[in-house]
Amino acid sequence: MPLMQEDLYAASPSSPRYSGMFPDGKPISPQVARGREIYIREGCFYCHTQQVRTLPNDAAFQAPAVTLDDGRVVGGRPTRPEDYGNDNPALLGSQRTGPDLKYVGHRLPSKEWHIAHLIDPRSTEPNSIMPSYAHLPPDELDALAEYLLVLRDWAVPVQTLAKYPGPNILEATDDILPDEYRDLQNPYSIDDAAVLARAQELIEANGCLQCHGADMRGMTAADGWGSPPYPTNWFEAGKVHSEQFIFWVISEGTLKEDGSGSGMPSWRLNGLSDEDRWALTTYIKWLGTQE
Repeated sequence: MPLMQEDLYAASPSSPRYSGMFPDGKPISPQVARGREIYIREGCFYCHTQQVRTLPNDAAFQAPAVTLDDGRVVGGRPTRPEDYGNDNPALLGSQRTGPDLKYVGHRLPSKEWHIAHLIDPRSTEPNSIMPSYAHLPPDELDALAEYLLVLRDWAVPVQTLAKYPGPNILEATDDILPDEYRDLQNPYSIDDAAVLARAQELIEANGCLQCHGADMRGMTAADGWGSPPYPTNWFEAGKVHSEQFIFWVISEGTLKEDGSGSGMPSWRLNGLSDEDRWALTTYIKWLGTQE
């Protein structure tokens, strides 16, 4: 395949080929290996890179920077050679018609989101120019989405502030809030029409209703959603959750019980400012007063 001859991408003719395991020796699943083959077959590397450079413009694609309890900062860096261990040939790509995907599993940890994006890119990213891959059978879409998610696992693991909120996030309380979020104050009021209008623009621009439903009442297994925690009913969330809780979930996303990403990505890592995330929080609290 053009641009993908292994002899061009391998370090040397004697380099070991792709060995099906992460740099630490842990084997990848057959599903991920198949997803990688589909990624190559469909030419995804023509438009997407898997290399985060030291340039300022690449900062948005870096693994998230997290400050640990001892003050050390992890993440927030470009890719390094060790991030490609056992990934040979490394699918670095050559141009960015679309975003870099090396750490997309941190930015967007939902398999359901990726599958929806592959089927109808503009349903999740209204300005996307990516073609639809609706022609792929469901099992191939699932494998490709799984591969995209675990690209992050070829790199140094990164800690996040996301947590598993339980199978029903509406039953979760402020008891699980990280300390960093407990004392934050919303700068906006639900009576501020300009803030509510800004939130509606953000919801449309970021494809929020693809997961939370056109009526904003969430999704469940009955709607075809894979596993809990399910996308939340915003009307109910606005009633039962504090502003700090809503802001935290918007900022950090949520995890599944096994610690993997759920349907809610971290919008802090996806580039939404504090102000934008507070605007969304305010809108959800406003919805809680509407019925």
